[in-house]
Amino acid sequence: MTDIHRPVIVGVDGSPASLGAVRWAADEAVRLRQPLQIVHALEATEASGPAPDEHELTVRAAVDARGWHPGLHVTTCTWRGGPGRVLIDQSRHAGLVVVASRGTGGFQALPVGSVGEQLAAHAHCPVLVVHDAQRWADPSVTLPQQRPVVVGTDGSAHAQHAIELAFAEAGSRHVDLIAVRAWQEPPRHWGRASRRERLADDVQHALARELEPWLSKHPAVSVELRSVHGAVVPVLLAEAQDALMVVLSPRGTGGFDALRLGSVTQQVLDHAPVPVLVARR
Repeated sequence: MTDIHRPVIVGVDGSPASLGAVRWAADEAVRLRQPLQIVHALEATEASGPAPDEHELTVRAAVDARGWHPGLHVTTCTWRGGPGRVLIDQSRHAGLVVVASRGTGGFQALPVGSVGEQLAAHAHCPVLVVHDAQRWADPSVTLPQQRPVVVGTDGSAHAQHAIELAFAEAGSRHVDLIAVRAWQEPPRHWGRASRRERLADDVQHALARELEPWLSKHPAVSVELRSVHGAVVPVLLAEAQDALMVVLSPRGTGGFDALRLGSVTQQVLDHAPVPVLVARR
């Protein structure tokens, strides 16, 4: 997912949720053998640019991260500007950006904060949005370890990067990978019998062909292929219930090419009960 020159970046705002995001980011950094950079954005009217890193939020978060993972290389940075814009800019030099689904700002009724949505749509690297991240702020709570990674794919070119990241996550965590493709029957014509069984076989075979190159590259990863009859979003949300995380491309085969975030990814991002990894390049 990353290389030696691209750290894992996590955004903090002082909320318990952002501290939970730091735990996930530190865990990712250790597994990927990358440094961790903790970033705080100061909302201000002044011109954007680096600000003196004297904010205690980042210092406390760095102390916690080093306490969880002794030896982890951690740096901190405070910038002036909106959090979304700051993290998008910093993502140019990152291998992964991690944020909580909600922080201190915005309306609490909204499922995903504006920062998470902005990153999912515009970041220059993969984005991990951690739902209910405040659960993981307590160091006595163990991060999930043995659940499978779920990747949703629709056979599009966009989905290939999501599959690549999903194999990397499952392989580095030594957990199973579940590849899911949802399908629905086309509208029936009068007098034509249902072709559901044949369609199910076709989708399963197409899914197997799509993953075949990755299976040979990652022989140690145990993979289950699931072709599921139903609408895409409900299928993915159901699969997410017992997953460690869900991996998706920013957009798939539908919609307009100009859209940076497809409706399926947006809805899963809004409602998934587990972290969502959006495979931005």
